[in-house]
Amino acid sequence: MILSSGAKKFYRLAAKEYVVLGRRLARALREECVKVARVEVFLIGHGWNNLVLTRVHTDTGLSGLGEGTMQWQARTVASAIDHMTNRYVLGASPFEVERLVQAMYRNEYARGGPVLNSAIAAIEFALWDICGKALGQPAFNLLGGRVHSEIPAYANGWYDPEAGVGAAAAAARKVAAAGYGGLKFDPFWGLGRDPDPAELRRGMDQVAAVRGAVGPDVQMFVDGHGRFSVGTASRLAHQLAEAEVDWFEEPVDPENYIALGQVARPRGLQIAVGERCYSRYLIPQLLAEGRPNIVQPDPIQVGGLLEAKKISVLADTAYLPVSFHCPFGPIATAAILQLYAATTNVVRQESFSEFDAAWRRELITNCPMPVGGSYTVSALPGLGGIELNETVVRDHPYEDRAVQSMWAVNGSLRASEEMSSPDDSVTSSGSGKQALRAERTEPAAPSGAETNSVPQLANLKVGETDLRGTFREKI
Repeated sequence: MILSSGAKKFYRLAAKEYVVLGRRLARALREECVKVARVEVFLIGHGWNNLVLTRVHTDTGLSGLGEGTMQWQARTVASAIDHMTNRYVLGASPFEVERLVQAMYRNEYARGGPVLNSAIAAIEFALWDICGKALGQPAFNLLGGRVHSEIPAYANGWYDPEAGVGAAAAAARKVAAAGYGGLKFDPFWGLGRDPDPAELRRGMDQVAAVRGAVGPDVQMFVDGHGRFSVGTASRLAHQLAEAEVDWFEEPVDPENYIALGQVARPRGLQIAVGERCYSRYLIPQLLAEGRPNIVQPDPIQVGGLLEAKKISVLADTAYLPVSFHCPFGPIATAAILQLYAATTNVVRQESFSEFDAAWRRELITNCPMPVGGSYTVSALPGLGGIELNETVVRDHPYEDRAVQSMWAVNGSLRASEEMSSPDDSVTSSGSGKQALRAERTEPAAPSGAETNSVPQLANLKVGETDLRGTFREKI
């Protein structure tokens, strides 16, 4: 058979592709002999919340990045990562993601919870990064394949909770002008379960001002941070619906799903919850009793991308969308975007990226950033071709004061410092806003602080654990 020149060119290109594919498959088979050799942990000072990052190394030199940041428990999670690494991960194949996650979860008598799950996720994210790099594939191809190439974001972190009505409206206009189709904020910051009517009115004034600033076509989400009683949440739900708020997030504390289910559901207002539901085994109960409209798993605090994917499937059985919780660092964002790309039932993705510290963009290579209010999913290997910039790590050491009081009415998160303070007003918990102001006036940790100033916890500092089980400090 005589082939045309075009056909010959096609077959030559196809043959080359098969050769490349064969090499990758052969390499993948060889990688089955690869073992995890050591795990590094980095604690990075980040204003309101220290970041917890990991770098998992194999004995062939391949490495992957992960993140286990959770609110105000950086040293605790770091200690748990060291524990999980020594007990389960060292010497294992990085391709055995499902087995390792199951071991780290089920073999512990006190299973799961946000601390242990965050430690598991810090390792699991890095394993996906290694697998993708080994195969020359983005992680979304290992999680079922891409169904979304562009991800619409909603803005968070754009809002100063102490800003006045005018300032909030001006900031909201900038967010809408940047192309975001949605924005979220908490106009009731620092309040307790049943605030005074005047405090609630001030919050609703901000809601009305933001809606007026962005117009009817930008979605608006109000985060309750689990602060209200059922009665107050129900009353607010009606007011928020009238203000054309799209969803009311965490209207009551997260532990009692029956109470959540009793919150009023006025027409047009959706209830979004799930960032503090730490196990897929609790999702059926959450769906049945809590009656959410949108499920918000946190891929770090449920234990990784696989667990978040399984929770998404459970939500899909009830025809519910998911919106992954992600207020943390750029590695978490990179990982979650890979998961989002391979998940069908998703709505807008939370994004702090554009409103975070400027150095966030330099912390990793190929740092994902939204453009015009949307993310483009990276097709580079692993979690998007990311690598850690250790210079930025060294420039931002752990900060012991990196905390944020969302419920200041309950008292400060800095009691030990305030015991020695001669100013009694600092320790007052009578007013949420007063306590919040006291916390915000604390000086930041000095930028030149040494990494070895991190307080020790079980002899743990920023460092690494190797195959011998030896933890070495990273100074």
